[in-house]
Amino acid sequence: MMISLLSLLGMLVGAHGVNNLCDSIRARSSVPMATSSSFRWLGRRSRAALRVHRRLSRVRAEDQGKPDFLRGSFVFDPDASAAVKEKAEERVKEAMDYKQVVENATEAELFNRLALVLKDSRGIGIADEDKKLYLRIEKAAQDLEMQYGYKYESDQLIGGWRLLFTTSEQYRNMGGMTGLAKTPGSKLHSLFQILRSEDVPSMKFNEALRSLPTVEEAQALSQEEPEGTSATVEILEVFGGAKIKNEMRGIFLLDKIDEQGRKFTGVDQIVTEADSGGQEGIPAPARALQICTYISSDDQFRISRSPAGTLFVFQRIDDVEDIFNKMGLPKRGGSTWSSFFG
Repeated sequence: MMISLLSLLGMLVGAHGVNNLCDSIRARSSVPMATSSSFRWLGRRSRAALRVHRRLSRVRAEDQGKPDFLRGSFVFDPDASAAVKEKAEERVKEAMDYKQVVENATEAELFNRLALVLKDSRGIGIADEDKKLYLRIEKAAQDLEMQYGYKYESDQLIGGWRLLFTTSEQYRNMGGMTGLAKTPGSKLHSLFQILRSEDVPSMKFNEALRSLPTVEEAQALSQEEPEGTSATVEILEVFGGAKIKNEMRGIFLLDKIDEQGRKFTGVDQIVTEADSGGQEGIPAPARALQICTYISSDDQFRISRSPAGTLFVFQRIDDVEDIFNKMGLPKRGGSTWSSFFG
């Protein structure tokens, strides 16, 4: 079936087209195929060439007066080609004009574009209706990163941060951090990242190294100095307003990078345990790296990326433990069944 289909296409587009087509199909298909040279003889047959010529003449005659998008795909239209070129030139000019605007914009002007997208968000980026905002927020974030990114000190990362928006597919699929937000009667209220600069006992550091999936990873970090402890917190709203706190915690290291004159820092979190679903101290080995690409000049907002480019936008919270306390939640650690029903 594959060979007969290629034979038909060879009669339509000639030898050169078949060679390119074979290469293209072979790159996309796991089915073994003959080499393109096996089909070169198709384009050399004079009768086939004559049939192609007659067909193209017939299609051109039938296509007269049709809109461009209805015309035969094998018909070359000089007028349409000129229109496409003109449109491409217009887009290049628009892009150059936009680049000039961005280069001359103040940080406040570029941040306002980001803020307008955040204002339209329904669920920090993980709600279904938020997917239509991804292109807008990516563009706004990239403009900030390009013009005002990589201008911060690593100690500015320390503190509490509330997640405002993310393009994380994992968070979207799970409805949050743990997946418990998708249980009946529950919904996500907020997500936080807390980085505390404090001494990490060697026993705790060794525990973090043992939680890594491979010996090689543990050996690579064994000589590093942990920066402090970390926690990722998920607040759920249940039963018409009551709050539950889930927390994943461990340690973190700061990877300081200087690349082509740009200085930036990666936050390498190694999670060892979690309080989740009312249970305490559940083993939860995990590792997450976020690279900070921008911190606002007022030190209140931050943009970070995963190694795959996933976007995270945070707002600084000066006293995050006080916020938890006002919600009736533990300052440190997650909610337990006894604290929730006690």
